[in-house]
Amino acid sequence: MRIRSIFQVMGVGMTSLVFMGWLSSTANASPLDQDDVVPMVEQGKVLPLEQILQTHRSRLKGRLIDLELEHEHGRLVYELEVIDDRGVVREFLIDAKTNEWLGEEH
Repeated sequence: MRIRSIFQVMGVGMTSLVFMGWLSSTANASPLDQDDVVPMVEQGKVLPLEQILQTHRSRLKGRLIDLELEHEHGRLVYELEVIDDRGVVREFLIDAKTNEWLGEEH
């Protein structure tokens, strides 16, 4: 049910969702701006957000509140902030090219 709300947000368009709040959360991270991301998706350099969310639906319980795409340690990483029913915010890391689950950032 909560994943459905994420997909409703995506209805506004992957572009607007991907590009809100490009902030760097670690010293080793290099955030990308919106002019870089759309061509990367179109060229297959990164997977569309919808595919990432579908694959990891069971782990991403809650409402998506922030999203970043960054260069981290030589790879492109989606960082998704999700807030659960109890108000706990968690940040998950997923490889943007391979869709590999990288874990949770603490």
